[in-house]
Amino acid sequence: MKRLVIAALLFFPGIGHAEYFDTGSDLWNLCTDNASGHNYLCMGMSTAYFDMMRATGYRCAAPAADREKVRDVVLKFLTDNPDKRNQPASELAITSLKTAFQCVEPAPPQATRPTITTPKSGKPKGKNGPILLTPNN
Repeated sequence: MKRLVIAALLFFPGIGHAEYFDTGSDLWNLCTDNASGHNYLCMGMSTAYFDMMRATGYRCAAPAADREKVRDVVLKFLTDNPDKRNQPASELAITSLKTAFQCVEPAPPQATRPTITTPKSGKPKGKNGPILLTPNN
């Protein structure tokens, strides 16, 4: 595992300065260059995107997929859409995985507004009295 991390750092020395870490072209090159270990990095990145989707609440109708299937889905999308490879790899991977595995995005969290309540005595306190905030639910 340490070797993979070191290899990734050597192959991507300037990623900290980018607007986003990897473009679709970066991922495409990694997945297609046949360099030693890049197949595992390609598979790892593709499955990491899928894992993060599921961890953040995406629900997928398709049955659970293995790592190779996930990699193949992302790679096919990059192959079929060369004009989009300048976009962030994460966005392209999510787009391809949502389609292939029929995933639905999580609903955004509902914001609740606090309400002001009066003290138990029923009489509001004066200017300097406490204001109690309680949620609406």
